[in-house]
Amino acid sequence: MKHFLYLSIAILLALAFASGCSEAESQNDSDETLQEAEETLSMFKIDSIGVDLGDPTLVFGAIEGAITGPDGNIAVLDRAACCIKVFSPEGEFLRQISREGNGPGELISTAFLTITEDGTLILVGDGSETLGIHAFDYYTGEWIGSEPSFGSPPTCLEGAAGRTYMRKFLDVEVIDGEPVVLIQITLNEIGVDEPLVVFLEERIPFNPQDMSAIISLVWFGYDLASDFSGRFYIAPRSTDEAIVYAYDQTGQELFAIELDLEPVLRTEEELESERLVLVAKALAMGSEDAVSSLEAAPYKPMIRGLEIDEEKNLWILLGGPAQPTFKVFNSEGEYLKTVVLEGNQPDGHSWHFDFTNGNILAYAEDPAEGFQKVWLLETE
Repeated sequence: MKHFLYLSIAILLALAFASGCSEAESQNDSDETLQEAEETLSMFKIDSIGVDLGDPTLVFGAIEGAITGPDGNIAVLDRAACCIKVFSPEGEFLRQISREGNGPGELISTAFLTITEDGTLILVGDGSETLGIHAFDYYTGEWIGSEPSFGSPPTCLEGAAGRTYMRKFLDVEVIDGEPVVLIQITLNEIGVDEPLVVFLEERIPFNPQDMSAIISLVWFGYDLASDFSGRFYIAPRSTDEAIVYAYDQTGQELFAIELDLEPVLRTEEELESERLVLVAKALAMGSEDAVSSLEAAPYKPMIRGLEIDEEKNLWILLGGPAQPTFKVFNSEGEYLKTVVLEGNQPDGHSWHFDFTNGNILAYAEDPAEGFQKVWLLETE
């Protein structure tokens, strides 16, 4: 049985990691603004969903996404169980969407869960006799359909207005006799073959020896965000620059936010944690042979996440601090505040966040407790 990203490795076997983006002048003097007013607030844990042992509906094998639906309930993609579990905000299990298998609406392997404004759940995976995109109705759990990928499946999905979503696509081209990798970030719609908008397109050379970089590019590479009203953001996962590009619904670049950050080396513990994350991703890809050669990059990415709150403010998750730390900007790119997760979080460097539909959710990719749970958070 082939895992869905196994074909990504086959296609991208010589892929090199690219964390740069086309240069653009920042229209917002973020550094000056930050110096003028540095307001720091706290983020708190208020509850969690998930246990180590016990009720199987509350045990997660491998979380690959946690989002809030339009009704306030919480959907969690469990790759190990090949399904989406839906919970109330109080942690009560409500229903399961899909199951393991290759029949209609069934899944074999999964990743990159998102939800569109109209309540369409979208993920990447293998199943339903299709390697590609799979869509389900959030409210009923009904399988809407699956769209095959001809080549590497898209990754890094982010829900947008209506039934549209952002995604990253990778392909291999030959230019002047040399193979290069095409990277596109686009706006797509379920049921429509061609992208509606191309936000970013660039090409990078091959590096067939660097499996760590290949896996990083497939699973990460860029962070995306959309506010459901026509504003889109893209941030390259770079170790030497911290920049976020803002676009309108036509793909026109509106402005760029550039942060003045210093490179931060990973600690020995963080290097091992990141290596284990890469190992888990390689195993999910079906690339067991690559495990022994995987090494984490010595420096942390300067930005490792983008989120948008109910006021359409952009939250930029910094990659350097051990404690999850956000720089928050309004939709015009003006700095508002800094928000830091309260308390000591030894696994904070591996936390993933989601702000969709009002809730603030998070989970650790490499949990210090030894098992995964979804945290519910709030800010002061």
